[in-house]
Amino acid sequence: MSHDLIAVEWGTAQLRARLLGRDGDTLDTYVEAVRLADLGRDRIIEHVDRLRARWPHPRGPLLVSGMIGSAMGWEEIARVDCPAGLGAIADGAVAGLIGNNAVIFLPGLACEQRFGDPDVLRGEEVAASGALEQSGGRAGLFLSVPGMHGKWLAHDGKQITQFHTSMTVELYSVLAERSVLAPLMAADPNEGAAFREGVVRGAEGGGLGRLLFAARSNVQAGRMPADDAASFLWGIVIGSDVRENMPLAPRAACLVAGAPAVAPLFAAAIRHLGGAAEVRDGDQLTAAGFLRLAALLRAKGMFA
Repeated sequence: MSHDLIAVEWGTAQLRARLLGRDGDTLDTYVEAVRLADLGRDRIIEHVDRLRARWPHPRGPLLVSGMIGSAMGWEEIARVDCPAGLGAIADGAVAGLIGNNAVIFLPGLACEQRFGDPDVLRGEEVAASGALEQSGGRAGLFLSVPGMHGKWLAHDGKQITQFHTSMTVELYSVLAERSVLAPLMAADPNEGAAFREGVVRGAEGGGLGRLLFAARSNVQAGRMPADDAASFLWGIVIGSDVRENMPLAPRAACLVAGAPAVAPLFAAAIRHLGGAAEVRDGDQLTAAGFLRLAALLRAKGMFA
């Protein structure tokens, strides 16, 4: 019997599916930009039918994560409370059907942040599972920044102990596209002196509104080239974000995975502020997480 696995990340705006081989290789990938909220149940079934037709040979159910397991998706799956290890995530998985297709929904996570607020995620638990597997049992941080909402996940080497969501990337996007700063945001950011200055100033903890406007006033006063404004602004918002996470794992590297234009900036900021950071391939971490969770689910008898 084939142990190939169809693994699906289905978020609010993108479906990403992989055919994973038993040896861990990604044999094929399918990506589609699609707003989950715009799909009725019939169209969700059509998408899953197409995936099954594309990859007819794996006999087991599709393993699915993300917002497909929420109220806006197929059905709402209860999240697992932190602290949670891979076993707890597997225990929270739910078998079901989408049309005539057998699926296993992964549950997502919930926690109370160390800041006292509640937080939730769906989908990021898969890449975090891959990061946890690669931790060697050492405590550390995992930062997932694939899009607008980054997730900072702390673990003790065995369990994800807590996490929180940060809207840093979305904040930058709104400022760069819709604010008074927008005309200065044409140049691509880089990790140079302007970025590092922004990181330091953002990490100092001053009023964020004042610091953001400095990206404009410094250009107007001739203290900063206009082409440096985007790097400076990125430095401010990332530095402010990184500052409150640095004490969590001072001796362990923070694994950073996500958008190629953003993840290296976060890693550079962490290193500039005295931490250790490694950029990892998010696809590889996610594939590793899916395979490890699938192995646990097979042991539970959830795969035919």
